[in-house]
Amino acid sequence: MSSISLAITVSLVGTLGAGLIPLFWRNIKGHRVGQIALAASTAGGAVAAMTFLASGSQTLAVFAPPTVPALQFQITALSAIFFLIVSAVACLCAIFAYRYVEMHKNVYDVPSLDFGVALFVFGMQAVLLSSTVVGFMLCWELMSLSSFVLVMADKEVASRKAALLYFVMAQLGAMAILAGFLLIASGNPLASFETLAANAGSLTPADAAFAFVLFFIGFGSKAGLVPLHTWLPEAHPQAPSHVSALMSSAMLKIAVYGFVLVTTAFLPPLATGFSLTVIAVGLVTAVFGILHAATEHDIKRAIAWHSIENLGLIFAMLGVSLFAAKNGLAVLADIGLAAAFFHAINHAIFKSGLFLSTGVIMSQMHTRNIEEMGGLAKRMPLFTIAVCALTLSGAALPPFGTFYDEWLFLQGLVGSLAGATPAVQAVLAATVSVTAFSGGLAIFAMTKLFALPCLGQPRSHEAAEMKEPPASMNGPILFFAAAGLLSGVFATAILRTIGFPQLLEAGDIAPFSVAAGSVAPVAIFALIAGAGLCAAAARYYLGGKKVRAYQTWDCGQPITPRMEYTATAFSAPIRFFFRNFIGTRKAVVVTPGPSGGPLDLKREVVFEGRSFWVTRLHEPTARLLHWLGGQARRVQSGSIQTYLLFIFIALAASLLLAI
Repeated sequence: MSSISLAITVSLVGTLGAGLIPLFWRNIKGHRVGQIALAASTAGGAVAAMTFLASGSQTLAVFAPPTVPALQFQITALSAIFFLIVSAVACLCAIFAYRYVEMHKNVYDVPSLDFGVALFVFGMQAVLLSSTVVGFMLCWELMSLSSFVLVMADKEVASRKAALLYFVMAQLGAMAILAGFLLIASGNPLASFETLAANAGSLTPADAAFAFVLFFIGFGSKAGLVPLHTWLPEAHPQAPSHVSALMSSAMLKIAVYGFVLVTTAFLPPLATGFSLTVIAVGLVTAVFGILHAATEHDIKRAIAWHSIENLGLIFAMLGVSLFAAKNGLAVLADIGLAAAFFHAINHAIFKSGLFLSTGVIMSQMHTRNIEEMGGLAKRMPLFTIAVCALTLSGAALPPFGTFYDEWLFLQGLVGSLAGATPAVQAVLAATVSVTAFSGGLAIFAMTKLFALPCLGQPRSHEAAEMKEPPASMNGPILFFAAAGLLSGVFATAILRTIGFPQLLEAGDIAPFSVAAGSVAPVAIFALIAGAGLCAAAARYYLGGKKVRAYQTWDCGQPITPRMEYTATAFSAPIRFFFRNFIGTRKAVVVTPGPSGGPLDLKREVVFEGRSFWVTRLHEPTARLLHWLGGQARRVQSGSIQTYLLFIFIALAASLLLAI
């Protein structure tokens, strides 16, 4: 066994062991030791995955017991990218949970929560290492079931409803994935991935198309693609904040890994219509998700909706890669795949930091309503700097890594327009337009997510009492903020490491790379220019003199939070222009006053929203299934003659089919 295989095996065993420690040592010390063990084991796994990527190897056996051929674990160049994401995010979330869970020990059963998180992380790691159908599905179910339990960790009614919705969607997706695997494996659940890859060329076009549809439904539901997204903005906000970070930043990427795996290794090249479907669904998901993120007042739901936008964008990039490969655009195919992988890495970085940031805010304010926040910048300056960097990264602004991957994608699309057929040009131009539109709305959503909670004056007593969190909670958030910046500065080095050196060497992304270097010049220029402008402005205006702090000039009137923009007012233009798409309507809620008289009434304007997909697709489908169930109940008449008749009909049909 090589040192990398040993390190990955130790990481898996250590992750499980970290979950068992709190079960046997059921006090706060057991929790602390368990989180330290989880952080150490996942850090080792992240280092091992990074070492494997740097080595340039393609496949390495990790665990292959001869007595259990169905459970063969190996790491590949593809799975190593996502293993690194899962392990790194889990490590920092464990550090955050060291104090975060202690602060909520009266809400959660701490030993059960710690064990569930460790099992969840182990399931994600094991999915990425599985190389057989049965092993993949068993680990997939372990990942899904453990996260289902974690969603309702606080045992509240809303959490149980969200968990049940997630469970239903997860099981529907798992059944679709299993059916797809069995279809291409000729019904053999013990088939290895090598066998599936070898049989790819022998699949009939109909079988390959049907398998693709099954896989797209299965992995798309786990990724939160429209219209199978309804569970995500319900489940992610209800989970503990470090679990929300793991679900959004790590678990959603497992769906990306699975889709890339089956489309590149197990299925033959499909017709252009399939890649166009992936592009269309991805872009619709991106726009739908970012519209909701821009108008949502629940801070965790807003971040969850933004995850839907990012996953939609990743699948659009993958769809462009498939489309370009089918139409002879080899460079664009590589750029689409590279941009998707790089965006997955960057999304894991900034989305983990944002979800952990909500944990800090909610631990002190006990609310997720943005309308009650404000003024955090003066009370939590270090935390606010980190949140600012994370929201800038979420808005895909330079010099952060998200800007680099989205600009790389747009550059590839625009660069491929010349010489392409009119049909291809139309697809690429439409993708550019929708991606740019989604990016503009992302800036709007991230501005609201930072400005309203952090700037201005506090809008509640709890906001006025906020203070910097402990170092173990602030540290991971600051690390994610710094990592988002460094991923832009060292973007070309990351692209080389994850397997796309040909783009750099061929000069296909020349404006952002140096052939012999590993740093993006535009990122360095932006950093230097920004720092220089800030220093010059400070020197010019301050002039070395001490500046007296005083309140803002207010024309003789005291400034109050009522004078500031609210989240409702800030998002009003988006909510108005897209009200039919996002399903919002205005309602006036009338509440009687203390006297109960007709003149003593309190009127409040609220905005109610129901998803377009829920009202037009999910609810009609539910009504249809309910009606079919009612019709099927008539079969249970209690009459033995009716049951004998059914048996006779089944036997007759079986004989006819056999003959």
